[in-house]
Amino acid sequence: MIYGAMLAGGSGTRVKSSDIPKQFIEVCGVPIIIHTLKNMLRVTRFDLIYIAAREDYIEYLEENVRKNIEAAQKVRIIPGGRERMDSIRCVTSAIERENGINEDDVIVIHDAVRPFVTEKILNDSIDCAAKNGACVCGLPCADTILHSAGGEIVEDIPARSELYCGQAPDSFRLAHFIRMMDSLSEEQKAVITGTSQICTMNGQPIYIIEGDALNFKITTDSDLLMVRTLLGEK
Repeated sequence: MIYGAMLAGGSGTRVKSSDIPKQFIEVCGVPIIIHTLKNMLRVTRFDLIYIAAREDYIEYLEENVRKNIEAAQKVRIIPGGRERMDSIRCVTSAIERENGINEDDVIVIHDAVRPFVTEKILNDSIDCAAKNGACVCGLPCADTILHSAGGEIVEDIPARSELYCGQAPDSFRLAHFIRMMDSLSEEQKAVITGTSQICTMNGQPIYIIEGDALNFKITTDSDLLMVRTLLGEK
């Protein structure tokens, strides 16, 4: 089985122009998360896509999936958790409860607020995870990176040729991924900011597949403006 997992439990407080979570802001008449879901469902290899959402938006999201998604039968909406790792655990538990876990299952974990994920990224992620166990989407850094622990003085300028900007999705053989999650300490869980860190904390290799500059995450109002422009909203 090939599963998609979309994380939609955040509040998006850095988008100041809206008082609702950014994944539910409407662009061209539908929430951003629906644009993301439509692009994921262009890849017909997905058997099911689980969305871990805020409980107070589940009914709203279910209605929008019914109205806007042709392959709505492939979508499962479940309550997410407080933190990123909690939401991921909600998804893997739902999969295990409803379908069981097989060693060759693959899970592709994506952000609800990366609406321009491409078919190539998704297909490459599935293939790489199936072959190697774990992969992350990334792009070579275009800018010089300045390292400063205090934010005032540059302490180091790492070699740009060795640096990549991490994107989503993060993809795994599901059984392997669950075993890695189970091995994490509470201290490790508390500091995770990206799913691929599960591999680095377990000393497990994680491969890089090529991302896309348009596969950006909506974090600020500037990002939201770019989404509105790219989708042709007047």
